[in-house]
Amino acid sequence: MNKNNYNSGELHVGNERGNRFVSSAFINDTKKSSILIIASVLLLAMVTCTFFAVFGGFSLPTWSPIWTTTSDSSSLQEEPSAPTYIATEGGKGMYQMDLSSDYAILVRLSDMTTIAHKYADEVIYPASMTKVMTVIVALDLIENLDDEYVVTEEIISQIAYDAANAGLKEYVGQVISVRDILYGISYCSGADSVMCLLDYLELSLEDFVALMNLKAQEIGMTNTVFGGAIGMDNEHNQTTCRDIAALMTYAMQNSICAEFFSGTEYKLDFVSKTYYHSTLNTTLGQMKYTPENVLGEEYTLIAAKSGYEILAGRCLVSYIKNNETGECFVLVTANAKQTKNNTIKDMQAIFEKFNP
Repeated sequence: MNKNNYNSGELHVGNERGNRFVSSAFINDTKKSSILIIASVLLLAMVTCTFFAVFGGFSLPTWSPIWTTTSDSSSLQEEPSAPTYIATEGGKGMYQMDLSSDYAILVRLSDMTTIAHKYADEVIYPASMTKVMTVIVALDLIENLDDEYVVTEEIISQIAYDAANAGLKEYVGQVISVRDILYGISYCSGADSVMCLLDYLELSLEDFVALMNLKAQEIGMTNTVFGGAIGMDNEHNQTTCRDIAALMTYAMQNSICAEFFSGTEYKLDFVSKTYYHSTLNTTLGQMKYTPENVLGEEYTLIAAKSGYEILAGRCLVSYIKNNETGECFVLVTANAKQTKNNTIKDMQAIFEKFNP
């Protein structure tokens, strides 16, 4: 941060002495002027005090993001503003609610106000919510989403057996697009897609993670450190619900990034028989919900990214619009127990409670 040094000005008054003749009339006029000045100052002070007592003083302008709420992702700002600060003061506690999630935050985006929270600044493991940052950094580096990429056995074989994947093992030797890779990351939480991305970018995992951490600083994620691009439990892959809310807010300011975390189905460009269905959409379908009705008629779930690991539990970051007011919100829940349905149930309970 640049620091500016300001030099205070000094007023030098001469001290020369000389004999001067001052008439008594001049002295009397000076006294009258001084009395008038003092009376004016006292009157101004009385008026100012009265104003503050009646009207509560002057109000200072509050900061608000450049982003404007809309349901059409194509009109979202292409170059997000940063950093994204979410007020740490205020908001109602969720501590007495019967939630499966141990951590949560609900943020109103028009003024970045915390509506409700539950240990929102405690350290959590983000699981595959990490992949929101993975996609953001990838978009900073990729020039053409339609570039072709050939899936190789060498890259696919590096994937841990228990990691989520986008099924790219079936397409070794075939051509896919870079866009396909990013959908594999965002929709399927594919570790195989992440490794293909790194291979396409010709970057090591360490170098890519370094870029993720630089981006986190740029966004204003002050309590986050990324230790990987996939989201596996890692003592060096930690964040907070507040920081994840800032991350999702930043991501949704870019229409291209918003595209990867919205919608429910995607057909691969170069592999005609393959469709990707988002992990969240699968969960909603099992519960007989859609993004349009999971929170009733008043709200629409615009975008989301779910995640699961042993230490992280069930996690979900959601971007939600109030259909009546146009107001948008980000909700983050983390470390929910048992089935992934619990993240949806917690979302419903929070919105029913606070009706933002």
